[in-house]
Amino acid sequence: MRIQRHRIEHSVEIEASASRVWREVTQVDITSFRHPAYLAVLGIPKPMRAEVTQPGVGGSRVAFFSNGHRFSQRITEWQPCERYAFTFEPDPGFRVAYCLDLSDGPFHLQAGAYQLSPMEARTRLCLSSEYELHGAVGAGLRWPVRLVMDLFQSYLLRGIRANAERTEL
Repeated sequence: MRIQRHRIEHSVEIEASASRVWREVTQVDITSFRHPAYLAVLGIPKPMRAEVTQPGVGGSRVAFFSNGHRFSQRITEWQPCERYAFTFEPDPGFRVAYCLDLSDGPFHLQAGAYQLSPMEARTRLCLSSEYELHGAVGAGLRWPVRLVMDLFQSYLLRGIRANAERTEL
């Protein structure tokens, strides 16, 4: 079976300190994010919360979603106020777009990372994701998956920026 590996990255400037942005990345208040209607129509469940259960490399964070499923994330890099990276392990049966099983389907999220770069009174936050598309079905999903990943990353970064800027003031 043919496997295509892809990477996507977005960044945003945040009017907040790197320490404040770090707290939002690692202890994110997702419930305050407004889940866009277009994501709901596309069958993307709303993230409800994410909890670091063990900080540091080798530790874990669990992200809970409105569909009752979750992602377990194994922390692969933990450099406070600089970089947080992790792998994705979705629950069996975690579906997006109503039919794509993230644990056993043609689309697999592999890893993600947040990179923080302080810039005077601001912080640039970059979010990258790595994913795989498997087989002919995966190849056919290349552009739709890219579009949804673009939309979802932008949604997360906007929410983190809003929370960090609101609490920094």
